[in-house]
Amino acid sequence: QADLYHQFLDWREFGFHQLRQGNLALWNPHIYSGTPYFAGFQSALLYPLNFVYLLLPLARAVNLGIVLHVFLAGMFMYLWASYRGLHPLAGLLSAVLFMFCGAHFLHVYAGHLPNLCTMVWFPLIMLAIDGVLDRASLGFLLLGLLAVSMQLLAGHPQYVFYSAIAAAVYCGLRLFRAPRRLRSVLLLVAINAGAICLTAVQLWTGVQASREYVRGGGVAYEFAAMFSFPPENLITLLAPGFFGDLDGLSYWGRCYLWEMTLFFSVTGLGLALVGAIWGERAVRRFSLCMVLLLMVLALGAHTPVFRLLYDWAPGFNQFRGSSKFILQASVFLVLLAGIGLDFLIRRRALPKGALYASLALAAALAAGAAAIQFSAASGSPGSWWGRVMGAASATGESYLPPESLNAADFVKRAGERAAGSVAVSAGLVALFTLCIWKLRRARWVLYLLPLLGAVEVFIFARNARATFELSGPRFSELRQFYAERPGDYRVLNLLDHNSAMTLGQYDLWGYDPGVLRRYAEFMAAAQGLSPQEAGQYLQFSRFPEIFAMLRCRFVLVPEGGSLKVIQFDNVMPRLSLIQDWVLESDKTRVLDRLMQRDFDPRSSVVLESPPDPAPAGHEGGGTVKLIDSSTDHLTVEASLSQPAILLITDAYSPGWRVTPLVPSAQERYSILPANYALRAIPLAAGFHRLRIEYRPMAFIAGRWVSLLSLLGYCVLFGYWVRAEKYSW
Repeated sequence: QADLYHQFLDWREFGFHQLRQGNLALWNPHIYSGTPYFAGFQSALLYPLNFVYLLLPLARAVNLGIVLHVFLAGMFMYLWASYRGLHPLAGLLSAVLFMFCGAHFLHVYAGHLPNLCTMVWFPLIMLAIDGVLDRASLGFLLLGLLAVSMQLLAGHPQYVFYSAIAAAVYCGLRLFRAPRRLRSVLLLVAINAGAICLTAVQLWTGVQASREYVRGGGVAYEFAAMFSFPPENLITLLAPGFFGDLDGLSYWGRCYLWEMTLFFSVTGLGLALVGAIWGERAVRRFSLCMVLLLMVLALGAHTPVFRLLYDWAPGFNQFRGSSKFILQASVFLVLLAGIGLDFLIRRRALPKGALYASLALAAALAAGAAAIQFSAASGSPGSWWGRVMGAASATGESYLPPESLNAADFVKRAGERAAGSVAVSAGLVALFTLCIWKLRRARWVLYLLPLLGAVEVFIFARNARATFELSGPRFSELRQFYAERPGDYRVLNLLDHNSAMTLGQYDLWGYDPGVLRRYAEFMAAAQGLSPQEAGQYLQFSRFPEIFAMLRCRFVLVPEGGSLKVIQFDNVMPRLSLIQDWVLESDKTRVLDRLMQRDFDPRSSVVLESPPDPAPAGHEGGGTVKLIDSSTDHLTVEASLSQPAILLITDAYSPGWRVTPLVPSAQERYSILPANYALRAIPLAAGFHRLRIEYRPMAFIAGRWVSLLSLLGYCVLFGYWVRAEKYSW
């Protein structure tokens, strides 16, 4: 019931099915009445590690991709820790903690495939940055180009942006003491510029399309402030089950657990504190400072910093969910844990004051667990524990119904779960303290500490690993429904919009942030909302006749355990020739006119600029037919005795172009927005054979830049290999 099933399975199946047939799909005709596909970063069609989707069945490809990226997360973390000079055992601990920490592994449960693919490259980027700042060598330049390019191609622009912010801050801190500073700066600039060129075919296309998306002009502050990391969730550093979990007691804290959990083991936290306080300064390299800065960014709207960044820093007004900064913070935390273990391996002893402080923390946690258990025993919402839960509900950011949070049984069980999690944490802190004390006399304890940390995160991750069966045909009921009702039409499937991609059907809506602004505003107006309220989330409460203009034949409404079917009659075809047109440049008045009951889209079309040639507005004979089509093009033949407007009932985007295939009745063709969200082509009298194709200029230019850049990268890589061979 999470994003893997409702979004990414369909995206992967559609895109790579098309790629197996030799078609690099730039346009997705199946949702939102058509929307850019290749430009939607989550498609990740050019991400090399996604090529398993070309070779394996969908379920196996998903599983292999998850396993591979969890492994890469550990490997890259180990390489960075090793470069920092950590003992191999310390590097291995950092690797395992990152693989199974809350900020990373819980996204497996959520099914966030692009997130998982993008996250793992951050440690490798940091390794490349350290190498460039230390040695300013060609090898680290090539490594940085590879890591940044792979992250850009992996499919999640927000993690790319947050990684860039973290990397920029880290570079700024390190440059103060970097040797060969100018050369290092030039190499860092070259890494970013080179990666932008290597990935230009996807990156530039995505940036151009993003300007058309509903989020393209920035989002409202209230939207951007959503999913900021709640300060109380810092307790998840010690007690990951404090607010519930994903298998048992429902999570009742704020927002979603998979982006609000900092756990990377109690042992790891203890070692991170050791590393932050006693680790060698040259090895730490601003790690603690980075953790603190990134956590301030993760807290988002809970600090005044976020408002300043939203108003003044480019990019911060494009996303919601600043809690995602906990991923970068966790990378530095697990590195500090490795540094702490490395310190103990080399030095072994800690001051007695540290042991006393650790024991005091264990005692405080045990007392807190007892207090929670005692307060929650009655299950009363009026107890101090019940009021704590009520405060979470009062924020409006908890997604459990208030009646559940206030139920006596739930209050009691939540208290028991929280008390149990804190009690386990108290025991682990005590065990960590005992290990540190025994370390003075028994060196074998050094091997117990990383084992204990690994066991903690492994149990944590194993309990969060959910599975479901994908065997057999998905959406069998829908398949039968569509098979019994063939035709070229769309549906509004309120049960699962994205299933249209898997079923080869066409939906009015979708589940994805890549909805075109024009189309979202049109659909919002159809629900009686202001265009300013348009977004990717829309509650459908009415189904007006204007939906027939979008070829909507059925609305499928889940009702109980079945689907209620609402049918539209007289649905418009995909192609129509219309002589009557109205010019209206003001977008608000265009929407008002379209929503009037007396507007008939079969006989009149609303344009925002004058057509050329312009129909005379009286009846004239003409025919139009679709010769062939794919995801990205239509071939159309039209024969007219009078000029007319060819109306195409698919979503408009300026990336669509039209070219004549044979000498025709006019020299130039243009595609105009029609009826606010659709496409129109003014046609002169005569015969026309046209190819209407989605080919944005950014894709055309980016393709050549990427090819030339890849050639340049291969030449540099060959030169580096040859130079390294001779140096050996």
